[in-house]
Amino acid sequence: MALAQNVTVSTDVDNMLQAGTNEAIRTSVFNDFITSGARSTGASALNPVQNFQPATDDTVSNLCVDSSGNVIRGSQEATWTFTRAQLNALSTNRTDLLSAPASGQCIVIEETNWLVEVDLTKAYQATNVNLKCEMLGVNANSVGTQMVKGNLNQIAEILKTANTDATLAGGPSTSPFGLYHRDVPDLARIYRFDVPLTIRAVNGDGVANNFPDNFVSVKLKIKYRLFDKDTF
Repeated sequence: MALAQNVTVSTDVDNMLQAGTNEAIRTSVFNDFITSGARSTGASALNPVQNFQPATDDTVSNLCVDSSGNVIRGSQEATWTFTRAQLNALSTNRTDLLSAPASGQCIVIEETNWLVEVDLTKAYQATNVNLKCEMLGVNANSVGTQMVKGNLNQIAEILKTANTDATLAGGPSTSPFGLYHRDVPDLARIYRFDVPLTIRAVNGDGVANNFPDNFVSVKLKIKYRLFDKDTF
């Protein structure tokens, strides 16, 4: 059927309609999507580099919308840095990381990341210290997250070995950072309300708390959420 004389179409649309085959028309319609660069071709991966990272280690929040349309806090993240001197200053006495929330509220740990930095110029030495983050549970201290000496030593040893292998092969030094991630609880956690989140150093071998000098620092990033008994 011929177009009416008073209908005007763009040159692009006219060319598409006269392309001749359904396949040619589909190609013309979806060509911009196919060549937009939104997907990679072959076996190459998408670039993982992202901008707009937090400028500091301060707490960040996910913003949510409740059923009334109000913007509210959801999960939050906080980060702490412990130098070797600060790690050695920890003891079996608990130090507050997150203060007790407002009355009737409870801190619930959702995910944790421990960033370990070692000195690759020093020989590997093991530590005997377990780091525990706890909240006061109903009957005992409830572990929110922990990094035991086995994990600390494994990261330090792997980083040192990788660097030694790389430099002996004539390559550059490798990264001094290793990451330990947990998205599930170490142990069953039963919490009380109105109590803080704490950290302490536990000496599993019963000897003095001492991080060897091949450890530089440990950063802890905790993702957590506050629950309120009245709005739960």
